[in-house]
Amino acid sequence: MQLKASIRELLGKRSRRLHGQGKLAAIVYGHNTKPTPLVLDRLEFQKVFLKSGRTHLVDLVVDGDRTDKVLVREIQTHPRRLGPIHVDFYQVNLEEKITVEVPVHLVGESAAVKRGDGDILQPIHAVRVECLPSDIPEAFEVDLTPLEEIEAEFRIADLSVPKGVTLLVDVDELVVKIVHKREMKVEEEVPVAEAAVPGVKLEWEPVNAFRLATSVDKAEPIAQAMMYGVRKATGRAPRYGGVPGSTDGTILRMELGIPIVTCGPGNRLIPHQVDEYVEVRELVDAARIYAASALKYLEQ
Repeated sequence: MQLKASIRELLGKRSRRLHGQGKLAAIVYGHNTKPTPLVLDRLEFQKVFLKSGRTHLVDLVVDGDRTDKVLVREIQTHPRRLGPIHVDFYQVNLEEKITVEVPVHLVGESAAVKRGDGDILQPIHAVRVECLPSDIPEAFEVDLTPLEEIEAEFRIADLSVPKGVTLLVDVDELVVKIVHKREMKVEEEVPVAEAAVPGVKLEWEPVNAFRLATSVDKAEPIAQAMMYGVRKATGRAPRYGGVPGSTDGTILRMELGIPIVTCGPGNRLIPHQVDEYVEVRELVDAARIYAASALKYLEQ
């Protein structure tokens, strides 16, 4: 697959103008490569990405002059605009092993799910592996057909791993499990008059919603635990910074004195927007971060 790009001259905030021109800001970096800002045709990139995903090598042709073997590493999106606004490409050395996440695709159908007795529980949607760039599997397929009964499960150890690919996760980790069908229970609505407790008087005091939550010191145990969680779960260096205080943050920090931190997924600066788009990979990373952080916090 081939993708054309040009050296980008508009840098920083000025690169925002590219969106209105149907263009896409990008950067390429990697093995012994100086980071180079690029500009792409947005529609062309989306067509290529539909085929390549994050596991297929792409021939990145820069100014018709040089061709780099790259992988799509990161895609940034805008909370109120459809499609990407920035892409990171990682240039690979075909003779050097790299670490990538290979998606898990479910195929087939479980008999228990088909007859309506069970649901599919899938804790893992991607598996981290190490291999040469040319050996990256497109995906790991998990056939649900053999999982006929409730409690049937599929673990990392059951994956069919190609030669030259090394798993970087615990082989005992659960990939898929068939669980009992979860039914939603609708509770009968209790009339307000009946719900009231005799002799109880409710009083409340409005909180100043315009105040921002005060900052939490980096040395606080909860902040240290979350930063540890980011490193442990993703291998990336954590970024510590401030965001505008939410209502919850204001109450917990300013009214009750409880230190809090805000941690993804998605854009941390504008969380909970109606049209905020978050990639599945970010949700999986966030779950791993929360788990690792909770365990670290309990150790303190």
